[in-house]
Amino acid sequence: MISKISVKKPYTVLVGVVLAIVLGVVSFTRMTTDLLPNISLPYVIVMTTYVGASPETVEMVVTKPVESSMATVSNIESISSVSSENYSMVVLEFAQSADMNAVSLEIRENLDQIKSYWDDSVGNPIIMKLNPDMLPVMMVAVGVEDLEYHEGVELARQLQHEGARNVLVSMGGNGAFLLTEEQDLYFATACTGTIRNT
Repeated sequence: MISKISVKKPYTVLVGVVLAIVLGVVSFTRMTTDLLPNISLPYVIVMTTYVGASPETVEMVVTKPVESSMATVSNIESISSVSSENYSMVVLEFAQSADMNAVSLEIRENLDQIKSYWDDSVGNPIIMKLNPDMLPVMMVAVGVEDLEYHEGVELARQLQHEGARNVLVSMGGNGAFLLTEEQDLYFATACTGTIRNT
């Protein structure tokens, strides 16, 4: 059928082929590529600091109330949490169809209801929506004996001042530092707290 039409009407076929080539070239030149496209991941992290508290106290005072208040948020699918010394982290997973902006607002309203029950040493909860830009280029763990919380924060500030784009401090038995840098990678020397380019 197609071969008969091609033989009887070669100019029509030629016009169709040229039209397809032109449309393909125009589409290809206007198509944009993105290494990390804008993706809305259905995850939210709620981080709350409680300086000087043990993991058990953090779980009882901060983590459990946050989990209970988050259970009523719409489109939520699962809740997981980590209670460590000085901080609590609650990870919320939502349905793919969830509007993350509306979800964040609902989370903030629920947290405002329970914050009044906490004492002054509990920090304000930080709500973070996950996106690919948060993925680290490099993760570094630094262990220093007898490192106090404020010393870890000071070291993190020094790291950030030296060029790391984002420094996140997690204090446990040792200080753990999450470093993100687009061009250069930095390594924290545990003994001196100086930065060594790697």
